[in-house]
Amino acid sequence: MSELLVVEDLTVTFPTTRGPVDVVKDVSFTVGRNETVGIVGESGSGKSMTSLAVMGLLPPGATTRGSIRLDGVELLGRPDREMRRVRGEQASMIFQDPLSSLNPYYTVGLQIEEMYRAHRRCSRKEARRVVVEALTQVGIPEPERRAGYYPHQFSGGQRQRVMIAMALVCSPALLIADEPTTALDVTVQAQILGLLAGLQRETGTGMVFVTHDLAVISSIATRVLVMCRGEQVEYGDAEQVFAAPRHDYTRMLLESIPRIDDEVVL
Repeated sequence: MSELLVVEDLTVTFPTTRGPVDVVKDVSFTVGRNETVGIVGESGSGKSMTSLAVMGLLPPGATTRGSIRLDGVELLGRPDREMRRVRGEQASMIFQDPLSSLNPYYTVGLQIEEMYRAHRRCSRKEARRVVVEALTQVGIPEPERRAGYYPHQFSGGQRQRVMIAMALVCSPALLIADEPTTALDVTVQAQILGLLAGLQRETGTGMVFVTHDLAVISSIATRVLVMCRGEQVEYGDAEQVFAAPRHDYTRMLLESIPRIDDEVVL
């Protein structure tokens, strides 16, 4: 499996009134084509900051050290105008809350069209055709009509499907999904996971799936990176990590998952 994304010794530092603080410390992992790597950890563990660093979307004032190579090209240190070309075309991101990520003043079709035309030279007619195809691909019913809907007119699961369509419309090699199923009920969550897996098989996209839910990661990831307090505490084959975790923190995360055969004490 060829390496699509290579992250080496990534450190993200934020300035504070008490001095600089490392919120991500010496994190290293790789993602192959058509592979899903899960990044897990509790809130504040640094998993989302790691993914934002890959996309060049860190807050102002943050600094980075290390290396992030996408398809062999170094991303750290590239100016924002160059990263804007990378985002959407070579790497895309699905955010946790699609309602706040989508612009409420524009239809979803126009927002997907804008993404596509930012990276492809084409007419509006051609872009609209692509938008309908993208919405069809992610399972939005009546895509021609619903492309004219605003975000608030969709359910939570459908909004997430729109975000997936927007992220994949330019066929990026890398997809980062930052807790895309957290706000969804378990049935819709399963549908979104199945959709992502199916699209990945069709396109060969490499995926980084960020979540605190180990059950989700166990069903989709081939490798797992476990983070705690900004540090990488365990990294390896998913089956091995779940069957025989080496770090106490990973074991505690696994033990925190409720089991159907757990004895209930009343």
